[in-house]
Parts: sequence; C-alpha cells; structure tokens
Amino acid sequence: MAKATTAPTDIHAELLSEIALLNRRAIDYYRKACAPDAPTFILNDNLSFEDALAHAADLLHCAIETAHASGEPVNAQQRAVMYLVEMAKGVVDRALDCVNPR
Repeated sequence: MAKATTAPTDIHAELLSEIALLNRRAIDYYRKACAPDAPTFILNDNLSFEDALAHAADLLHCAIETAHASGEPVNAQQRAVMYLVEMAKGVVDRALDCVNPR
C-alpha cells in the first residue's frame, strides 16, 4: 500500500506562494489611494485679474514678513526660498504697475 504524500519541495513552494500572496495583499492595502484633502484655499470665480494680482502681492508680502520675523535663514535652501519669494513679489508688483500705471 502506497501513501500519498507531497514532496517537501511542493510544500515549500506552496508556502512561498502563500507568503508572497500575503505580502502582496499587505502592500496593496497600504498603497490604496487616500481621499484628497479639502482645499485649504478656494478662490472666488469672480476674482478679477487685477484683484488676483493684488491678493498675490499681499500674500507674498506676508510670506516675506513672516520669514523675516522668524530670524535669519540658517541654510542655503532657506535663503533660496526667501530669495524666490522676494523675486515673485517683485514680479507681481511690476505686473500690478503695468495694469494700473501711476
């Protein structure tokens, strides 16, 4: 009488495939897309070009003042961000001057 047994390599392969399946399921669970957060800032659809530029200028001014109030930039990246914000403020101010020449 012969016993029906599975070879050890078959059991090993089956275990590996089950582990791979469990790993895949765990990864897929954590890779699910998150629901997008609600926007923190919503623009009015009736905002004119000039008002949008003026508002952007005010926001950039606030960003510059906040950065200055927090102290001197410590590293090159902080200085670069400060420089970019100041340049953007200059561009927006120039655009406002073009819209409303004084």
